[in-house]
Amino acid sequence: PAIPHSDKVFEEFQPHLLRQHADRPHIRYPTFAAAVDEFFSLIEGQKRALRADAAEAAARDRLENIRRDQENRLAALERDMERMKDNAQLVEANADDVDKALLVINSAMDTGMDWEALESLVEVEQRNDNPIAMLVKKLDLGNEAVVLALPDIVNYDGSDGEPIPCVDITVSLTESAFANARTMFEKYRSAKEKSQKTIEASTKALKAAEATAQRQLEEAQKRKVMTTVVPQRKQHWFEKFNWMITSDNYLVVGGRDAQQNEQLVKRYLRPGDAYLHADVHGAASVILRAKRRRISGGKTEVLPLSDQALREAGSFTICRSSAWSSRMVTSAWWVESHQVSKTAPTGEYLTVGSFMIRGKKNFLPASQLEMGIGVLFRLGDEASIARHVNDRRDFALLERESSRDAHAEEEKEDGIAPVKQQEHSKRKPTSQDRKPEANGAAVMEEKKDADSASEGDYNDQAPDKKTGLSARERMLMRHGQPSAEDDEEIHESSTTVDSSQNPEKQKQSNRRRMKEVSLSRGKKAKMKRAAKKYQDQDEEDKELAMLALHGGEKKSKKKGKGSRKVAEETSTQLKAASEATELLMRDASKVAEKLPGDVCDMLASCVTVKAGDNDEDAEAIVRWDKFDADVLEQLVGLQLVEEQRAAAKRLRDLNSTTRIDNYSASLAGIIRAVKKYGHEHFAEDEEGRSDGKQRKTKAEKEAEKEAWREILAEDGILEEAVDIEGEIDDRAELSKLTGIPHANDVLLYALPVCAPYWTLSKYKYRVKLTPGSLKRGKASKQAVEIFLRGDNDKSPKGEQLHKLIKVVGDNEWVQAILGDVKISAAGASKVAKKQKAQKKGKNKKR
Repeated sequence: PAIPHSDKVFEEFQPHLLRQHADRPHIRYPTFAAAVDEFFSLIEGQKRALRADAAEAAARDRLENIRRDQENRLAALERDMERMKDNAQLVEANADDVDKALLVINSAMDTGMDWEALESLVEVEQRNDNPIAMLVKKLDLGNEAVVLALPDIVNYDGSDGEPIPCVDITVSLTESAFANARTMFEKYRSAKEKSQKTIEASTKALKAAEATAQRQLEEAQKRKVMTTVVPQRKQHWFEKFNWMITSDNYLVVGGRDAQQNEQLVKRYLRPGDAYLHADVHGAASVILRAKRRRISGGKTEVLPLSDQALREAGSFTICRSSAWSSRMVTSAWWVESHQVSKTAPTGEYLTVGSFMIRGKKNFLPASQLEMGIGVLFRLGDEASIARHVNDRRDFALLERESSRDAHAEEEKEDGIAPVKQQEHSKRKPTSQDRKPEANGAAVMEEKKDADSASEGDYNDQAPDKKTGLSARERMLMRHGQPSAEDDEEIHESSTTVDSSQNPEKQKQSNRRRMKEVSLSRGKKAKMKRAAKKYQDQDEEDKELAMLALHGGEKKSKKKGKGSRKVAEETSTQLKAASEATELLMRDASKVAEKLPGDVCDMLASCVTVKAGDNDEDAEAIVRWDKFDADVLEQLVGLQLVEEQRAAAKRLRDLNSTTRIDNYSASLAGIIRAVKKYGHEHFAEDEEGRSDGKQRKTKAEKEAEKEAWREILAEDGILEEAVDIEGEIDDRAELSKLTGIPHANDVLLYALPVCAPYWTLSKYKYRVKLTPGSLKRGKASKQAVEIFLRGDNDKSPKGEQLHKLIKVVGDNEWVQAILGDVKISAAGASKVAKKQKAQKKGKNKKR
């Protein structure tokens, strides 16, 4: 259908027709909204038409300039030929005078006359009206030539009474008049031939210029066709960087310059992401963004990165560096996000876009310099998105999940048996288990006898030890000390006797003996000094000292490490504890009662809180425990009531304008200031001193949080608590992009992407890029031509895909593609040959 008003150019829109525009052509609309909608829907097409008109006018002017230049050159050649012919004819007509002038000058030169003297002689003869001297216009003796002013008797005969004009002709001194005329005729003939060749060449150049201008005019006419404005899509946050999507659905983002590298690391590098770089000049900072998932409790878990994604991101890093133009095959490396820092070592600094890497670098295998440019399509509905769920499956993640589930099932199966045993151990005892204590004691004795018997059997079956005395035993016997066996016998006998008499004392003696054996030499000396120091202290004093040291608690020796057993407190201990508490911890409320009423009220307003945070009707409580009694005593100690009132008022003002975390410290500082500067210091200019940070209300905090959440959502950084059910990483947006469109898909727009070629192996539209000499603009146009001409899909869906590709702006293609490339794709050579054949056919027709 024809677009309305395609032959017009809208200049502006107005709610009412102004008087100065009443005599100009205009269109009326029923409503102002309709006029605005029509204006902006056609403004893009009109701008394109204006640009096309300007391009068409420029092409015509260029062609006219070329034609005018060719005509001027041909006219100049014609004038030169005519002048040479006329000069030759004049030399022939005045041959006698020319020979006489040449003879006089050559004779003077042969006699050795100086050039200046010769010029003076010619001037003297000219003053004497010598006719031969009058022909000499100028001597050019350096080039062996002379300029003669010959009368133009060829074109003028002097019959009308007018004087015959003279023509200046340069004549050679080494040749005669006729020889000079012959030379001039030869130059005339060569100039004529040159003019003919120039005419032929200019004709060809003019035809080529006309063909180029005609082609430009046709392109301008095509661009002149008006189209309605296409709704501008919202760009993704990663499109301002170099980006790609790996084959297992990871997002890779790289900076275009130093500023973007700085922004990328500071703003978009998260815990769990990988930072990739290469030791090559011009290599950018590249981030491989990790996947995340929601776990119980609203927290998120970072999933490990796959090796396939790291390899593809490493290839992307290498190809986006100077290794591409230098055709150098190398490898990239990656580190964890916590290894990247902006803190430079002491004495050094980091420039913009530079970072400090701490720790080990993980180098990736070298990759080939092969990139590709493809087309991604944005899916428009949930059914289309569900249809492409498995386009970029993360097989490594699926395998990891399956192995984890299998391991969990194995652990669950292994945990069934212990549960049964535990239940069996917890069952109630039956009637058979309930036996008298005597039987139980007998059973225990039988078990002990059985254990001792088994130990004896084991000792009998054990191999015999080495017989004889050791060197230590012989040394002890030599010094008259008992051996180890004798010591054991003595120890066993003493133990038996002591245990029969008093088991508790035996335990203490054994413990003391073990401590003496295990203590080192330094410990023994320390123990001796402690025993000497506390030799007058009995057991009861020692126990009381230990209780006071442990705060009234007694460590339990039967329980595990760190367990404590509260000892029973006596009346003396309770009384001592209460006296110590009153001495150390004074009640601030009692001290506050000593202050004047208004001062006490001001302090109380600072520390008054409600019992319920969300209940407005809750009872207010004064938290006097936020003040130290010593600080309040200092306030009471002020001499004047005005000083106390000024200090309390200052604290109240600070509490209303600033957040106070420590009321005692703030009040103590105010009291010191009052003592030093006086209370008049606070009384002056009370309004100008409230320059602290204002407290934000709950509504302001929520509004600020919501605004920050919107900013993060625009940049693709989602907070953890935004959407509990949805995705929390880039997969939510990447799942809406596909390179394999189906016939039933709803597509919104196309998006160019440049990635390693094997990453684009499943894409419908893709071409291969290798290092070459093709620049970005030409390479992008050639890639689009391959996409459109190489696709033989004539279905409505294919036409829709072609339209979406055509709508993509040239700037988007240029930003996505690499520079200095060579394009290779299936059928690319055939398309190039077809284009050349079409161009040759058009040139022949013209």
